[in-house]
Amino acid sequence: MNDEIESLLKGSIDLNVHAAPDIPKRRMDALETTRSAYEAGMGGFVLKSHNYLTYPLTYALSQMYPGLEIYGSISLNSPVGGINPEAVETAARLGTKVVCMPTISAGFHLSKTNSGKGLYILDKSEKLTDDTFEIIDVVQANDMVLASGYISPLETMKLFGAAKDHGVRKMIVTHPEEFLEDQLKKLTTLGAYMEYSFLSCMPLTAKISPMGFSQQILKAGIERSVVTTAFGQPVNPPPSEGMRMAIAALLDSGMSPKNISSLVKDNPSELLS
Repeated sequence: MNDEIESLLKGSIDLNVHAAPDIPKRRMDALETTRSAYEAGMGGFVLKSHNYLTYPLTYALSQMYPGLEIYGSISLNSPVGGINPEAVETAARLGTKVVCMPTISAGFHLSKTNSGKGLYILDKSEKLTDDTFEIIDVVQANDMVLASGYISPLETMKLFGAAKDHGVRKMIVTHPEEFLEDQLKKLTTLGAYMEYSFLSCMPLTAKISPMGFSQQILKAGIERSVVTTAFGQPVNPPPSEGMRMAIAALLDSGMSPKNISSLVKDNPSELLS
């Protein structure tokens, strides 16, 4: 089984990795994280931060580790001006690949913790804001990946419906566990991929068992799902080890190597191509 895990780990792509420097404490800095992924034989990863545009950092790391594909992202939280078309345009011109709607600043996310008013992409009549439409157009024009972040299911449905109409080809639902089954079917029909993060199986998160994790993926469908780690926290292993653990857990659940390869290699590669 170890040889099978190693074979699946090599060439895998993690679409959700965190590293220092960042505002929350991280287990490793970006250089250590990159070295670990390179030594594990991974194909690449997307570096995410809730607080800043990561592309300048990923560009420098890519020069140090040629052959390992490291992608930049921007999350539209308050530190970058929120739902900010100019920030997305700048990110696109630099070469950023992934645009994530608000995460820690999302109104839906904050409403669950009673932390105050947050950012929304809908106006009072539940229509997408003009700034959101501008961002959709920038994403489409630059063939970027649009991720939902921590916005509500209603916001996500409206966002991805409009994005599809505007020609956006690559979309990721960041927390599909928040959605009803009919919503998931609609989103997959729009061409969106469901992102299942192994972080949800870790002890301090403990949202779901590894077997439940596998069952969620199978319910959504292998062809429209990706597996990520969302690792980077001090209490968790390095992201590359997290990907190894996720692969091992999926194999242990009875999932076929072919299906796992789709989740950690083929589907992420298709999104980033």
